[in-house]
Amino acid sequence: MDTRFPEPAAEPASAAADAVADSAPAMRPDSGPAVLADLIAAGLVSHEMIGDPGRLGGETEALRLLCRLIAGPVWRIEPYHYAFRADPGGAPEARAADLEAALQAELGPDAVWVSATERPEAADLDQPLLLLRAHGAAVQGAIEAAGPEVQAVIGARFAALAARLAAGGEGGALDARLAAIEARQAALLAAIEARADEVVALARLGAALGQVLQRLDAQAEVLHTHIAREDIVAGRLAELGAMAGAPAAFGETLGLTLAEFLARIENREALLAAPRTTQAG
Repeated sequence: MDTRFPEPAAEPASAAADAVADSAPAMRPDSGPAVLADLIAAGLVSHEMIGDPGRLGGETEALRLLCRLIAGPVWRIEPYHYAFRADPGGAPEARAADLEAALQAELGPDAVWVSATERPEAADLDQPLLLLRAHGAAVQGAIEAAGPEVQAVIGARFAALAARLAAGGEGGALDARLAAIEARQAALLAAIEARADEVVALARLGAALGQVLQRLDAQAEVLHTHIAREDIVAGRLAELGAMAGAPAAFGETLGLTLAEFLARIENREALLAAPRTTQAG
């Protein structure tokens, strides 16, 4: 066996058991050992498999083969690290050896290691683990109802974190963020309502300004009329001023006008004084 990848049977399982027994709060909920501990405590897995990335080259083939050998779902803890519940039959250690031999027969020697996880003592589970167990039971039931051809690989970190959030296990920071979001939404709604009042006020102001502009337009038309009349008067005054500046021309024009007027009167009187003649019938 390659010494670069030591046999994982004891360490991951014991670390998981210690985490369950001690309920270590300092362990990150999204770390691999903590997620595996949650799965073990919830009774969802009985074995784990760790692969050698250098020998496998990728996860696809290893997962495909593991799903073919395992009837239930496979929980992906992290890359090349999976946990599952093996089919009952024999001791867990013997079942682990059989699975490891079957996997290495196709994937290569020392490509994977399979070990049994330590069973936790019966204890009351907290709500996140109960939700995680319910999720696993639902997936298992769906696979069994769909038939043997259905296989499932579950993101264990996501499932564990979702269970913790749903149960409020990580709710302190989440509740604070949700409260901040709700407060921000309330502030935005208040701002929108305030702007709505401003829009109504601006609309009223715009209507009043429109009326004022209409009155100004009417006054401008009256003013233009007065200006036109003043221009006419100014023209006439200019003519009179020109005449006053040339009295001889004014007198001549006035004399001609009077002479023409007198001539018309004389012609009219001559016509009236002329005898009327009658024509014989």
